[in-house]
Amino acid sequence: MTLRHPSPMLPRARGVTDLLAAPGVTPERLDVGLRRVLAARVATLAPGRDLGPVRLDSYTLLQSRQPERSAPSAFSWSPRTSRRLLGLPAARRVILGSASNPIAAARAEVDDVIARSSAPSIRPGALGRWLAEAPRGVLGSVIAEAANYATDLLTALDWTRLVDVANVGRADPVWAVPGAPWVTLRARRDVEITLDDATHTRSLLCVRAGRPDRTLEDDLGFVALADALSRPDAPMPTRVVGLWPSSGRAVSLEVGPETMRRAARLVVEATDSLRRRTGLVAAA
Repeated sequence: MTLRHPSPMLPRARGVTDLLAAPGVTPERLDVGLRRVLAARVATLAPGRDLGPVRLDSYTLLQSRQPERSAPSAFSWSPRTSRRLLGLPAARRVILGSASNPIAAARAEVDDVIARSSAPSIRPGALGRWLAEAPRGVLGSVIAEAANYATDLLTALDWTRLVDVANVGRADPVWAVPGAPWVTLRARRDVEITLDDATHTRSLLCVRAGRPDRTLEDDLGFVALADALSRPDAPMPTRVVGLWPSSGRAVSLEVGPETMRRAARLVVEATDSLRRRTGLVAAA
């Protein structure tokens, strides 16, 4: 795999933008054989449908390589868990000029989500329902977290160069596994950059917490795989750039066939690990 870093001689935003927007060799489409074999292996190894939906994401895959541990606590909304879901559209509001700053954008996004929460189609437990019932102090924390997320994204790149080619906060790529549709691969990425309209090539930006470690290639490679699986008529992404704002680091993974093979192996290993662990839980 090829990893690239921003030029240390450039201001950070310019260097990361250069890394993200640099032209690249037009990648091929994801190998049809790899797609078929991956679907068959995952469908064979997947936990039973009676155990409920299974979502494979970067966190799940990377945790599957850790020693056996107790099951994670159930998900619940909080200022921290809502920050990306609200921070991305807040950043988009600023980029498009409908909000003057991240705080105003985050506040407007929260208001819109709450306003939509009364629709019959909104399920119980959705973010909007939680926000509508949250105390004012919690809402203040939610807005602050979302504004911080938006600020990290807005200050990380030179948006004057990207505004016409960037798609911020587009729905994360999701692939339901043929033969086991209750299992989905979902990749978390924040920005998609169109590199060439004619060839439909693109690069992806993933904002991450903390600092990069030895798992970054698996994380970014999985994003590339899930994106390619969800868009079979488009070429694979040219590159996936990871951005760790709190540590001021960025790394680009240049995507190729080996990237996809390695990510596919990780998916199969993680599925097998989940099956074994859920089997132990079911038998207890």
